Amino acid sequence: MFDIETSRDKLKLLTADYERLIADPLNISLAEKCCQDAWHLADWDFKDKQKIRTDLTKEQYRIDLYLHCPEMRILHDLSNSMKHKSLDSAKAKIQKTNIHRGAFGPGFSKGFDISGLQVIMDNDEQIDVDDLVKIAIDYWTKNLV
Repeated sequence: MFDIETSRDKLKLLTADYERLIADPLNISLAEKCCQDAWHLADWDFKDKQKIRTDLTKEQYRIDLYLHCPEMRILHDLSNSMKHKSLDSAKAKIQKTNIHRGAFGPGFSKGFDISGLQVIMDNDEQIDVDDLVKIAIDYWTKNLV
């Protein structure tokens, strides 16, 4: 659709959107799109892998995906909660999401108090949405068929 025909095409689109998110880290709409595209690449990859392994089930695929990239659980929950408002079967233990308005803009490194969207887990660990998307991009870059 609109020249996005392969999972690699979808990854290029995600990567371009990620670069825009880095420049505009509080853009919730763009963050939502990046999280959803990063997660939905799993569907594209599953279909590609199923052509090679016709016995591969979605359940088997996701077990392997979560094993090799646990952050996909977070992306799953963010994407589905954005779509459905609530989750019936959460994969990660997200406590809350947060808009952090830091003292410094996106031109500064993470060593400074920069603005960003955060995901806070039940164990009080946090991950910035841009870092989460970058982890997914790195995973997909290495693992797409």
